[in-house]
Amino acid sequence: MTRISKNPEVRKAEIMDASLELFANKGFEDTAVSDIVKKIGVAQGTFYYYFKTKEEIMIALIDRFMVEHEEYIKTIDEDLHMSPAEKVNAILFVKPFHQKVSDFLHHENNAWIHQKFLVKKINEITPYLSRILAKGTKEGFFKVEHAEETAEFLLTAVNFMLDPGIFELEDSKLEEKKNVAKNIVKNLVIKD
Repeated sequence: MTRISKNPEVRKAEIMDASLELFANKGFEDTAVSDIVKKIGVAQGTFYYYFKTKEEIMIALIDRFMVEHEEYIKTIDEDLHMSPAEKVNAILFVKPFHQKVSDFLHHENNAWIHQKFLVKKINEITPYLSRILAKGTKEGFFKVEHAEETAEFLLTAVNFMLDPGIFELEDSKLEEKKNVAKNIVKNLVIKD
């Protein structure tokens, strides 16, 4: 077999992409390092050159997604054309933009990873939402006394209640719950 040399960042991304696909299809626990290297046709040592453990690659996958997600949240936070209310809704009710990540997190064998991901997501987005709530309150759009705690509560409620991996809901029921959640947010937070 001919050895193919690749740029280290390209090879690392290739390993991560293959891992994500396998974790989504088989689950984290049922995927072996040998499955990952077989999928991309490299020696097992190549995997260990980039990642010490399977857990390390899982953390790298979550971090990669969170960087992309945080960039998206930053664009909302910095958008001068959106009202504070539009920003809150855009952050709280964002659609997942990576089906493979969603499949990976929602695989039945990956529940503990899903939980860690949600906690990380809430912790990383809270400062943005908190800042929007505080600024919106100062500008008269909201009536929020404790912006950080309100942001944490809203993010936790929405991310758990509307997560199809936690509550298995049909699309119509999920959409109904999302509309109710938007009304709750509007009634609790946004001034008339």
